[in-house]
Amino acid sequence: MQPETLKKYQTRARNFYRDHCNGSATDSAQICAAMVALAPQYVSSSFRVLKNALAADQLARGNPVAAEAIRSVTNPVTAPGSTMPRKPRPRRVRSVSKQDVALLVRHLSDTGCSDEWAAVMLAYVTGARPCEMRSIEVEGNLVTIRGGKKSRKLKRGADRVLLIENRKALKAVTLAAERLRHTARSDTAIRDALRKACRQLWLRRAVQLTLKSLRHQLGANLKASSDSPRHLAYIMGHQSTESIDVYGDRRKGEGRKLYVAPANGADVERVRVSTRDARYGRSHDPVAVDFVGGVSDTTPLGRFIRRWERERGS
Repeated sequence: MQPETLKKYQTRARNFYRDHCNGSATDSAQICAAMVALAPQYVSSSFRVLKNALAADQLARGNPVAAEAIRSVTNPVTAPGSTMPRKPRPRRVRSVSKQDVALLVRHLSDTGCSDEWAAVMLAYVTGARPCEMRSIEVEGNLVTIRGGKKSRKLKRGADRVLLIENRKALKAVTLAAERLRHTARSDTAIRDALRKACRQLWLRRAVQLTLKSLRHQLGANLKASSDSPRHLAYIMGHQSTESIDVYGDRRKGEGRKLYVAPANGADVERVRVSTRDARYGRSHDPVAVDFVGGVSDTTPLGRFIRRWERERGS
């Protein structure tokens, strides 16, 4: 486990002990009982993360027996034969229109939110995760993204080198990566500011788009392309073609432009091929997508470039 992940797990565990175990972290029976009692308040994925956090924290405290007891806890909500109601997953935006992207980019430009703008552009063009954006390197027309997901053997996984042949898209990625590499603000602060900006733009919407929404949209755009599943998974930073299945609906990506492709010689063969049936219409006939088409000054990328050129005096 990476130190950063362990630190987040320990913070979550401390908060759980404080709120539900009278601040005590030594009684594994009490911790397990609190987990079972609170299970209906969590969606299944959140309960799993909580269990992993508590087990990792106990292991770090030198309590392997307690960690094993926590790992053995079964979620009573999802247990076979359970009649307990499941908490619904929170609604999330998985598709973003070109108009919404343009409006958001213009708003961030007008309000001087340069860090948020940079994060939006990196997610919009490359699909990079927030935890990957600060380590992006650009050399020529090649963009190297260090994968944010780690394998169980603690080897870095899902690194990729992407080719961007469109000049304006490449410049946007270069400037955005440079901006985030030198900002002192945290990913959380940038996400919170982006959420606030979206609420200012779309007051009546119950659910607002996020950086992950833009990543989902790229997944939809990729599914609508004529590329192979391995290439799609490689661009998204997945280690298996199975992961791309949950990102985006192919029908939402038809007619959308792609700016990235795997670099020549990219090791796409390392991506595992899933044996499961594809989802969201991947079996439909693909349509060709232009990777290099022009970017006019009225597009989000065009406005992004103009703003940075003004700020840098170029």
